[in-house]
Amino acid sequence: MAGIRAENIRKIFGTYEALKSVSLEVADREFTVLLGPSGCGKTTLLRIIAGLETQTSGEIRIGDRNVSGLPPRRRGIAMVFQNYAVFPHLTVFENVAFGLRMKRATADEIDRKVRRAAAMMHIEQLLERYPSQLSGGQRQRVAVARALAVEPEVLLMDEPLSNLDALLRMEMRAELKGLLQETRTTTIYVTHDQVEAMSLADRIAVMHGGRIVQYDRPIRVYQDPATAFCGGFIGSPPMNFIRTQPVEGGGYRIGGAAFPGPAAPAGEILFGIRPEDLIVEPESGPGLIDAEVGVVEPLGPHLLLTVRIDGQPARVTAAPDLDIRVGETIHLRPGPGRIRWFDPATDQAIREPA
Repeated sequence: MAGIRAENIRKIFGTYEALKSVSLEVADREFTVLLGPSGCGKTTLLRIIAGLETQTSGEIRIGDRNVSGLPPRRRGIAMVFQNYAVFPHLTVFENVAFGLRMKRATADEIDRKVRRAAAMMHIEQLLERYPSQLSGGQRQRVAVARALAVEPEVLLMDEPLSNLDALLRMEMRAELKGLLQETRTTTIYVTHDQVEAMSLADRIAVMHGGRIVQYDRPIRVYQDPATAFCGGFIGSPPMNFIRTQPVEGGGYRIGGAAFPGPAAPAGEILFGIRPEDLIVEPESGPGLIDAEVGVVEPLGPHLLLTVRIDGQPARVTAAPDLDIRVGETIHLRPGPGRIRWFDPATDQAIREPA
């Protein structure tokens, strides 16, 4: 068993508190993604789990061991870095074999495990080359193969695809997911790219301001964000938020339409809905939101509309064959069960009925 448990991890750099009592539990063989913007603490948490940083307080457990005071080599982990970190003076074979040599494996074991890892990453034909003879994608495959060759209990990956171009990132993402489904190694993966997080993870830990603000399956994080930050950070385009106040008799009016909703904690509430959950209707009617079109962007499979609802900006995705002009008013129907409500003072989702 190689589950990971971080308990009440704090990390203070001088007067700056990078991690604020973070707790995280990753099940054995689970793929967890730490997702968040720059400076949220995700890489710091990963480095503490790896033993490359020392926490100010708290505890790290891998399996049934408390590894908080152990150096990286005794934690049963392997790590893949953003900058590949391959040795330029060693061949691909020697790069992949490096960790095994540090563990004093036999020559036969090294040869077998290097070739197995190379085959997994489709670089078996490159074993005699040097890194200078490889593309960026090939060098990243070498780095992943080196990590897999030592058969770690835990694999830690720090934005391993961020230096690749968009097409290669997509290809590597698909290969990496298939590979880790095959090896079933417990994995923590750090990224700021929400597409990577959604496509790879069994569970996503969304981090913001040194805390984990939501930890759940990707579809749950997408469809039912715990905070307005999660709704705005995940999704392209992100979730729309319209500020509104309760009306006499209860409920709220958004774009001329009335909607029931929870009580506004401080007299104001955020109406949240994703762009793809607003359906353009041909005519006005009850329950339809009126929106003025400001920008129309044809993107091939859909139109991306920038509109104003009650004077506030929002985005809508619409069918590509609709004839929508700048300046006209369109009528939008929220998809069933797709409206979310948030407290603007705390950023938290409000799920209690009115």
